[in-house]
Amino acid sequence: MKEEKKKKENKYIKFIKDLYKSKRGRAVLFFVFYFIFFFILISLIRTNYNSNTDIDTSNDNKVNTEYKLDGIETGNYHFTREENINGIITNFTGDKSDNKTEGVMTSNNTFTNYFIYDNINLIKTTDKYEVTSELYHFNNITDDSNISKFLEKATLISKTEYETGNISYNYEITTNTIDSLLNNTNIDIADIPNKITLETNEEDEVVKITYDLSSYATYINKTPSTTTITINYSNFGEIKDIEIPES
Repeated sequence: MKEEKKKKENKYIKFIKDLYKSKRGRAVLFFVFYFIFFFILISLIRTNYNSNTDIDTSNDNKVNTEYKLDGIETGNYHFTREENINGIITNFTGDKSDNKTEGVMTSNNTFTNYFIYDNINLIKTTDKYEVTSELYHFNNITDDSNISKFLEKATLISKTEYETGNISYNYEITTNTIDSLLNNTNIDIADIPNKITLETNEEDEVVKITYDLSSYATYINKTPSTTTITINYSNFGEIKDIEIPES
């Protein structure tokens, strides 16, 4: 048995040596070597990058969704908010505490101080604050108190766990459902679902929410629209009391 095994091994070695003698054979060996190398490399990258959890989308209860919205719903945090409305980007950076928000709005390289409390929106002109229209697009959807309500009616499409401990949850929600929750309507339109993506840290706290509301925006504007809103949250519970500015 050992001799037969040795003969087979010698046969393979001789085959490789014969290939190596010719130019075409060396090309074949070169190709095979790099194919094996890249196959192993890609396998290692895919294994180390993340681990995807397969879910049964017909029953979200089978998937562990133990993320925490407490820090956001308490309403005390630092945030950045980016709104991309049909390619026009507006950024907001600020702090929120006790239903009061103080921050800076940036659009077209123009910086504007703003303040929000009790649904009153103020912007700073020269040396004082003046009342203005609502600054945030779709705040009725992204407001802290409404996030859970929309997620309860959304469908969990996928969950991705990363080696860092971070997790992303990808939801879809129809325009019909959004309008029903906001306006108590019962519309029936065939549309591409809107998307809500949550990202958590290693403590399972939601620290980032991305909304793709293009479908709903198209419905209410009655014209094709693209709308994405990305909000990052940090420093939960660390924001001191914010004083209402004089107007």
